[in-house]
Amino acid sequence: MKARKKKEKGVARATRGVTFDTGVLIGLERRHASALALLKACMLSRATITIPSSVVAEWWRGAHRTVLESGIVEPLTSELAEAAGLLLASTGGKNSVDAVVVASAARRGDIVATGDLDDVRELAHGLKNVAVVPI
Repeated sequence: MKARKKKEKGVARATRGVTFDTGVLIGLERRHASALALLKACMLSRATITIPSSVVAEWWRGAHRTVLESGIVEPLTSELAEAAGLLLASTGGKNSVDAVVVASAARRGDIVATGDLDDVRELAHGLKNVAVVPI
């Protein structure tokens, strides 16, 4: 009898990227289980992780640089800033960092991983290509 080869169950390649907000970076820095599980899932599925530079500015306090190695830090261009401003204007929102996160994700059709679910969902409301998930 021939030995049967076991089929390896692999994780499918991600079809969407993931944009991290400040809450995710804080969660990773503090080693919260939900943030670590999210990072592991992104790595296993080879999802592209984007971290807008405004998120880095809000989070950075001089330590834990390795957290930034998990993704691509996206610069704040005038086009991205304008898109974020339009989101704030259309929703009456006040948090420019959250608006940049949503505008950044909308460029690529990403999933937004956030610790600020209500505010980010409000900004993403009406954007069909952006999904928002809590950590």
